[in-house]
Amino acid sequence: MKKLLILQMVLLAFVFTQGYAEAEVEEVKVLTLEDAVRSAAENNVQVKTQALTLNTLEKSNTFSWNSVSPTANVKGSLAEDFDAGTTSLSVTGTLNVALSANLYTQIRAAKLSYERGQMTYEQTCRLIEKEVRTAFYHLLYEQENLALQKKSLDTKLTQYRNNQEKFRNGQISELDVMTSRVSYEQQKPTVEQAETTFTNDIAAFKQVIGIDQRIPVKLEGSLDEVLSITGISFQSLPERNVPAPDIQDAQKAVEIARNGILSQRFSAYAPSITASYSYGKTNRSNVDDIATTNSLSVGVTIPLDGYLPWSSSAVNIAAKKNELEAAKLTLENTKTSTAVQTENYLRKINLAIAQAASLKANVELAETTYEMTKTAYNYGKTDFLNLLNANDAVLSANVSLKSQAYSLISTILELEYLLGIPFGTIGK
Repeated sequence: MKKLLILQMVLLAFVFTQGYAEAEVEEVKVLTLEDAVRSAAENNVQVKTQALTLNTLEKSNTFSWNSVSPTANVKGSLAEDFDAGTTSLSVTGTLNVALSANLYTQIRAAKLSYERGQMTYEQTCRLIEKEVRTAFYHLLYEQENLALQKKSLDTKLTQYRNNQEKFRNGQISELDVMTSRVSYEQQKPTVEQAETTFTNDIAAFKQVIGIDQRIPVKLEGSLDEVLSITGISFQSLPERNVPAPDIQDAQKAVEIARNGILSQRFSAYAPSITASYSYGKTNRSNVDDIATTNSLSVGVTIPLDGYLPWSSSAVNIAAKKNELEAAKLTLENTKTSTAVQTENYLRKINLAIAQAASLKANVELAETTYEMTKTAYNYGKTDFLNLLNANDAVLSANVSLKSQAYSLISTILELEYLLGIPFGTIGK
């Protein structure tokens, strides 16, 4: 009986603990845009992976001189001569050093690789931030679209019930009742599909920003603030003292190609120096003195095949020169491409702003038309089909406006990413 009581208490404690834990997990987490950005910066897998790569490049850069680090070894031996009845014991230490002109280019290459790795890491962080911001605004669009669809569904349900009452009072025909019911039933799958899509996209968003899937989230924000943005010109863009990220990366590629040519030339023409120092002691059992070895050797190697135009060294130098020319062409093309893309984005942004203004007017007109049609329908001066069309027009106008707002902010984010401008600065 006592054991049974203890077991019941343990089970109650477990259930209480589990319930408390689930209650904590199920607490709704309110997310602003900046909250999502910070969470992604701390928890995104792609950012963490790139940070590990950067850490490896940093260590390679820090110890890039290690090729001149001397190598040392110690050798010990024990020999037994059974015929002479002697035993010899020897210990020898050797120190080797090699020095070549390529040391400079090796250090330079490690430094350039690390600098490019830093740029790649920063761009990865910016790419993830852009994706998070774009996804956040898309979820806001889906959330507001879902709210509009639900509002339309509620309106149609209310109208269907009102029509039932009017039919019982002999004010409308049964056809109007059936039409209102069909309209309501047709709207339900649209709402259900929107809810499913929103739920799936929220799950994907949680994965990107590193939030537990079990935690419900609520997005705090609105697309309406985007609609307050006015026209944008190239002159109104924030000033930036450094080139766009793609141009910086192309410039770094040119530096790396130049260093590659220098490295290949050093390999083909520059001499290398090697030095070796050896010191040892040997003791024989039948000899009182300990023999000592102490030697130093220095060597110089001068390559000559680089002077032959058909040699592999000469061919490699020519190949490196071609790589440099290709990197320069890529740099010029990147500059042109960046300028063209910037102008394209500016035109798309200003077109979206103009279209948003028209869509705002459409929403106001549709809402006014609906209210007038509703009044006319209540007085029996128009049929239900006109009222239904007016309600659908309001929904369509609002959805189009929200969609345009999302398109506008998405294009602005693409332009900010292209130019390396801090997100959220254009249009402020």
